[in-house]
Amino acid sequence: MSITVCNALPLGRFLAILAKSYFGALTKRLEHHEIERYYSVLILIDKTEHPCTQQFICSQLKIDKVSMVRILDYLSQKDFIEKQLNPADRREHFIVLKKKAVKILPELYVAIEELNSAAMKGIPADEQKVLLAQIATMHSNLEALPNEKIYINYQKANRKK
Repeated sequence: MSITVCNALPLGRFLAILAKSYFGALTKRLEHHEIERYYSVLILIDKTEHPCTQQFICSQLKIDKVSMVRILDYLSQKDFIEKQLNPADRREHFIVLKKKAVKILPELYVAIEELNSAAMKGIPADEQKVLLAQIATMHSNLEALPNEKIYINYQKANRKK
């Protein structure tokens, strides 16, 4: 079922609906793994060339500190990450991927690439580049406005059977 476009609704609502569909498909695709969410945190840690800190992850993914503690606890309990004390600043911890996380990353990247392709199906490659650039411009425009910080945490719904 596709969403009906209504220009009166906020653009953010359409993007939120898109995000729910996207992350729902990604979660289904990777459901055989021990974790069902927070893949973006793992990717950020993997792709960042300097040691990742909790604050860095919060700022990059727009996640509040309290939620980040819960996320890192979840990933740590599942043995996907560990916190290592920064030897130069004992108040700070580096967040490091463990073998279990590194092992699923190739499958995660393939799933994202295939899901991105499915989402962009029917959109020519040159228009895809323009779309992504336009989304980046919209983000910059909105970040420049006064705003309240809003955090969204997509989790798999608990369905009663």
